[in-house]
Amino acid sequence: MNRFAIILNLLMVSMGVAAWDWSFPKDHGMHSTFDSEWVYITGHLTDQHNTLHGFQVTFFRHKLTPVPNGTSPWNSPHLYTAHFAFTNGETKAFNHFETMGRERQPVVYGDKKTMAVAIHDWKINMKDDRIYIDIKLASGQFKLDLGSNKPMVFHGNNGKSYKSNQGNYSYYYSMTRLMGAGQYKTNDTIYQFKSASAWMDREFFNHLLGDDQDGWDWFSLQLDSGEDIMVFQVRSNNSPPYKSGTYVTPDGIAIPLSGDDIQLTPKAYWVSKKSNKRYPIRWELTLPTLDKRVVVTARFNHQELFNSVPVPFYYWEGQSLVTG
Repeated sequence: MNRFAIILNLLMVSMGVAAWDWSFPKDHGMHSTFDSEWVYITGHLTDQHNTLHGFQVTFFRHKLTPVPNGTSPWNSPHLYTAHFAFTNGETKAFNHFETMGRERQPVVYGDKKTMAVAIHDWKINMKDDRIYIDIKLASGQFKLDLGSNKPMVFHGNNGKSYKSNQGNYSYYYSMTRLMGAGQYKTNDTIYQFKSASAWMDREFFNHLLGDDQDGWDWFSLQLDSGEDIMVFQVRSNNSPPYKSGTYVTPDGIAIPLSGDDIQLTPKAYWVSKKSNKRYPIRWELTLPTLDKRVVVTARFNHQELFNSVPVPFYYWEGQSLVTG
């Protein structure tokens, strides 16, 4: 390699590690120059009868290629999709809903200045540091009011979270301890949630995975001690999984975890009758450098979702319980 190539390579490496210049509340909003992003909120809910439930509310933005000089209102710059799932601790039912829409003010949009995203009657809004979720369905309405009990956490290098050894990354931050209350009113029942403990992930990116990567396993753990743990591994067809994570102390200090700090071992599996897919439903997670070992177990095995837009696929995501 000649000197010019060495200098060019060093320049590319130095450019590659640049972190995002974070600014809030703006960075709670949409980042329209990136190809994709999501607002991802999951958590536990305790109703008026002390029954534990689980939920997921997720909004995705997908950048579209507009038709040049197109005047049609369908010639939108972005497609928005959203998922809502509810794990019913009383009936053991798992219900999943989805919606979509091309960007079109004021019915489908994502604000660039703050967290405000909507697809018709599905909405997430942030006002005065509180997050409001309002999901209207044909079968009922789900509403939560959440506030953060800990500082925001930036993963990786000040929010630049690598997903492969080839340099794929997202800009990624979390609110790991959202607390609040709400209700889920269905055609048959009203679940009044006297407490909610949730976790919010925000990620935006262009090329999240490498060419040989085909999916990931992701965990967000809230421990009784006040500690929080986020770990993930991105699976590859040709090499060992790429692992990364963050350990958060009770007072909100984030400690990055590298692949060498994380041991993830599946201990039990479940095969779906709908998709014939085989999913791990119990894991052992060990963090040797922190002297921590926990077992993560799916509360119900059948928390499988079917996503139809923008492409159809099955995946497993649901409420899990932690021991250790």
